Amino acid sequence: MRTAHLILSTLMILTLALSGCGPRIPRDVVGQVTWDGDFRTLQANPAEYQNEFVTFGGRIINTENFEDHAEITVLQYPLDHANRPRMDRESEGRFIVVSDSFLDPEVYARGKMLTVAGRVTGSERRSIGNFQYDHPIIEGETWVWEPRTGVSPRFGFGVGIGKTF
Repeated sequence: MRTAHLILSTLMILTLALSGCGPRIPRDVVGQVTWDGDFRTLQANPAEYQNEFVTFGGRIINTENFEDHAEITVLQYPLDHANRPRMDRESEGRFIVVSDSFLDPEVYARGKMLTVAGRVTGSERRSIGNFQYDHPIIEGETWVWEPRTGVSPRFGFGVGIGKTF
C-alpha cells in the first residue's frame, strides 16, 4: 500500500512540474510535418519545399501588422526535443511568419522566442542593410515561449542513516 502511495505521489509531482514548462505544440500539429530538414537547405531552395509542412523557431526580430495580414521576422535557431528554439546553437538565417490575423506586437515582441508550424509558401527578398537577403515564408500557427529562469525541477531520492539537526 505504501509503495502504491509513493508511486502515485511521485507521478502527481512529475505531472505538475512538467506542466509548467511552457507551451506544448500539440502532437497532431507535429504529426502534420512533411519535411524535417535543416533550415539552410530550405533557405537555399524554398521553391523546392513549397507547400511542405515544417516546424522552425527562433528569436523575434520584428512584428508588423498590415491591413490584411501580419508578419513576424524571425532569426532562426535549431529546435530542441520540445520544439523550443535552442539559443545556445548557431542561427542559420532568417525567415518570415505570415498570419491572416492581427498579432499583438507586445505578445510577439522583439527578443521573444517563437516556434511556427505551418506550410512553406515561398520566399521574399528583403534588404538587411545593403545586403539583399532571401527570407523563406511560412504560414502557420505560432507559439511564443517564456524565457527560462535557469531553475529546473530537481528531484532527489536517497536512503540514509543518521541524525538531522
